[in-house]
Amino acid sequence: RLTLDLDLQWYAQQALTERVEQLDAEAGTVVVMTRDGQIRAMANYPTYDQADFASVSAEQRRNGAVADAFEPGSTSKVVTVAAALEEDLVTPDTVFTVPSSVRRYDQVFRDSSPHPTQRLTVNGIMATSSNVGAIQIGEQVGAERMYDYLRRFGFGRPTGLDLPGENTGILTEPQGWSGTDLPSVSFGHSLSVNAVQLAAAYAAIANDGVRVEPTLVAGTVDADGEFEPAPRPASERVVSAETAAEIRLMLEAVTGDMGTAGQARIDGYRVGGKTGTANRIDPDTGRYEGGGYVSSFVGLAPVDDPELVVLVVLHGPQDEYYGGEAATPVFTDVMSFALKTLQVPPTGTRPPALRLVE
Repeated sequence: RLTLDLDLQWYAQQALTERVEQLDAEAGTVVVMTRDGQIRAMANYPTYDQADFASVSAEQRRNGAVADAFEPGSTSKVVTVAAALEEDLVTPDTVFTVPSSVRRYDQVFRDSSPHPTQRLTVNGIMATSSNVGAIQIGEQVGAERMYDYLRRFGFGRPTGLDLPGENTGILTEPQGWSGTDLPSVSFGHSLSVNAVQLAAAYAAIANDGVRVEPTLVAGTVDADGEFEPAPRPASERVVSAETAAEIRLMLEAVTGDMGTAGQARIDGYRVGGKTGTANRIDPDTGRYEGGGYVSSFVGLAPVDDPELVVLVVLHGPQDEYYGGEAATPVFTDVMSFALKTLQVPPTGTRPPALRLVE
């Protein structure tokens, strides 16, 4: 017996298909996961007619949720900030002087839009999705610790689902990093993940800092109809419950008035999440120019007692390609349906006021 909820699986597939076709994207994935790693929905586009399985090619049968690796972009800033919090390098209210761009060696790194130099807290860096701020935080963490935390959160290693064709992504050891790799990795470039890896990382934040290996198998039914639950998946603590709670409040600020994903709000629920927009490499040239974008949003709800994580990834959307514009509407739609379908009640609490700027 699988962990999938059939109603939610159908709904996620419909919502994904509609959005991919609206934006003329090449492909897309939606993953709905509980805080303890159980996958309730795993939708991919393009898909195929299971009634005509014999005529479907191996390429059409591939499961994009594990087979398609992509640069996570700003969605992986949660790891950068979580590492800095866990190592007592910053607090949520630590203030950074954040210009619009910074040079590291021969490369200039920029925020998504030009702005005057700002004095942002760590909360504010996350809410506004500042690449430059994330670089400054990441440089305090350092390459060795950054790599260690990325591995703890599940990047660069198998999901444990044992699905055919899984791509575990790229996470090179820090000894091989160039002078620009740490800045790049700090805001989600120069590494790649698959959708399930990224959803499981957010599930660890939802689960008070404990990462549970993702699973699709709830158990087995024997010949007598008796259900035998599957063994409990492996789990490990990646950050403290305090760090996880601080990250969740930052993710909630992303959906606030100063954040990049106001569309992610859901009436009656406290919602947190993170947008992601990353360049793709053009396979013909090996360069970013002309490769298009990967747009993503991953979030959790309710923020103060999370039950669900929903991740949306769109490959190659046209016109609208920022994660907040392209992927967030699918997240809001699917998360709203999931909360109702799985009967997750609102917590009835109000978010605290976070200091975003000095």
